[in-house]
Amino acid sequence: MDNIYNKLAIVGEVGAGKTQLINTISEISPFATEAKSSVDIGKEYTTVGIDYGRLSLDANIALGLFGLPGQKRFSILWDMVNTSLWGLVILVKFSKNGTNIDSLHDVLDHFQPAKSQTPLVIGISHTEHASTEDIDRLSVILEDTILSHSLSAPILPVDPRCIESSLMLLQVLDALNSVNEDEGVQCDGIE
Repeated sequence: MDNIYNKLAIVGEVGAGKTQLINTISEISPFATEAKSSVDIGKEYTTVGIDYGRLSLDANIALGLFGLPGQKRFSILWDMVNTSLWGLVILVKFSKNGTNIDSLHDVLDHFQPAKSQTPLVIGISHTEHASTEDIDRLSVILEDTILSHSLSAPILPVDPRCIESSLMLLQVLDALNSVNEDEGVQCDGIE
């Protein structure tokens, strides 16, 4: 059997948990492109390029994990990854101060998951101090945003530090890929 290599793009705003998610699920030491932040973003380091990790799904299937900054000025990096994606995870950082919906629009416009038939999952991170009502309100805003792009996608709270929570995103993507297979779109996934 031929070896299969799939790509997963993980995109999100500063501090959403992209690097942490890759660190949590990668079976190799991830390649991280973090630099010390020159402005106060709530953490000392931020991703300035592509983070990379890898996860074997079975003996012949590997998943490349590509962590990408969510700001439009990094769209050249998005272009480097945005072909033949197995899945797209967009991490949205919960904040009492609101969410940058314009950034989400930029990512959806660029990756065009509906056109490419790329399974999409939205993960809401940093929910440990959020109420159920806060998460529900943000989920409605996110759902309205993705609907405006003619998309439907699961929106799930996620803790990128937790292996079970992080792998849940992959399991949901695998289920979405299985639906695509049933509809005639060829994708390989998690056993």
